[in-house]
Amino acid sequence: MIIRLLFCFLLFNTAQAQFFSQTDNTLETNRKKPVSFSHQPFLLLKVTPTALIGRDNVLQYGVELAPPFGKFSFGFDYGKGKGDWSFNKDQKANHPEQETRIIRGEIRGYFSDWYPFYALDKKPFGRYYSLEYVQKDLKYATSPNLESYGGTQVEGIGPFDVNYIERALHVKFGKHFIISKWFFIDGFVGIGVGQYSSEANDLEAVQVKNGFSFGRPTRDLASKGLFLSKTAGARLCLPL
Repeated sequence: MIIRLLFCFLLFNTAQAQFFSQTDNTLETNRKKPVSFSHQPFLLLKVTPTALIGRDNVLQYGVELAPPFGKFSFGFDYGKGKGDWSFNKDQKANHPEQETRIIRGEIRGYFSDWYPFYALDKKPFGRYYSLEYVQKDLKYATSPNLESYGGTQVEGIGPFDVNYIERALHVKFGKHFIISKWFFIDGFVGIGVGQYSSEANDLEAVQVKNGFSFGRPTRDLASKGLFLSKTAGARLCLPL
């Protein structure tokens, strides 16, 4: 009896070992091989689809220059948009004539010297931090309501052409997700301080200085102020 139980136990252990061996071989076969590169990309062409769904939609594209020395790179983006093809319904309805222009510039540093797995964060393959400057120029028309006596509202004599500018400085963190040798996804988030200023043509008005805003800055006819600026998005990258 004891011999039979011992034989069954040995048979069970053999079958179990064989099963796990086959499972490991299957996982090893199905495991995706890491992407290999014959050279370090020195230029990345980028398009930012998330910029199309913002309040001020723009078609934004740019480049990242990654010299083959050091851990810093340099990025430049440019974008233009029109209010009549905005995904924001309110923006499209209220300011279809709005024209938007945006420029971005950043100095980016990769974490390659700080991370134990050097190859994962080597420029421009991995995680990074950056300092970014962004400027947004808007042009749109508005016909404001002007307060009249008796607390009533009457239409202004506009429309006035408004020139509005936002400038911001961001600290950003992000990562390149390597999909293939010729396709990266650049995901990023950032926060900083912004400054806005607006003025209207053909309207003599002194700019009103507003308090610091934690939400969206106001876009009055003649105003200026500071605000908490936030940024997040994803870029599609073609490394060369």
